[in-house]
Amino acid sequence: MEYPDCNPIEWQRVRDNGEISVLLIRHGQTEWNKQRRFLGRTDIPLDATGRQQAALLAHSLAHIPFSAIYSSPLSRAWGTAEAMATPRAMEPIVAEGLTELDQGHLEGRFGSNLKADFPDFYRQWTEDPTHARIPGGETLAECSRRSIEAFMSIVREQTPDKPCAIVSHKVAISAIICQALDLAIRDNMTIEQRNTTINLLGIKDGKITVYGLNNARHLTETLPIERP
Repeated sequence: MEYPDCNPIEWQRVRDNGEISVLLIRHGQTEWNKQRRFLGRTDIPLDATGRQQAALLAHSLAHIPFSAIYSSPLSRAWGTAEAMATPRAMEPIVAEGLTELDQGHLEGRFGSNLKADFPDFYRQWTEDPTHARIPGGETLAECSRRSIEAFMSIVREQTPDKPCAIVSHKVAISAIICQALDLAIRDNMTIEQRNTTINLLGIKDGKITVYGLNNARHLTETLPIERP
């Protein structure tokens, strides 16, 4: 079968290196993403744009024979994963450890108000966010540790012959990428991740290699018109 609009993710060269290939994907857009509100564990669903992004993502990856599709339990990730899984008659597998950074009392607030609302936390975060505890939430170090552990737990269940997909969240994904690139935890916020962006990772002997970063080619495509 031909897939003229497919995204040429080169997972085969990862397989040919004897590595396990993982497509690590951020969820589609939500209303809070659009409004630039802090969004962690609040279960905000995909908005209309996010659903379209998920459909474009699924179409662009229709040619890839996933062994499994994993997802954070939050509906914005689950809805994105379902768009990929449903045409394959698959069901996403819950990955609890790959949920988003717990934003605690910041949930739903606007970032522009952070300095005024939480001055002590703001100072700690801007100096070094690694161990700055979000009021009522997590530290970046805690989120990074559990995200990497959950990711490696999934990887241990895979084999190189087929890739798997994992749909997660910006901070959790960036933690894994920082680990792969040997960056400090505090560098998490420098990793760009658009909604439904694709990262291609290869894993062998516990080492994570980044083969593709922040691939959002599918967002420039259009869905084909279905003929009756």
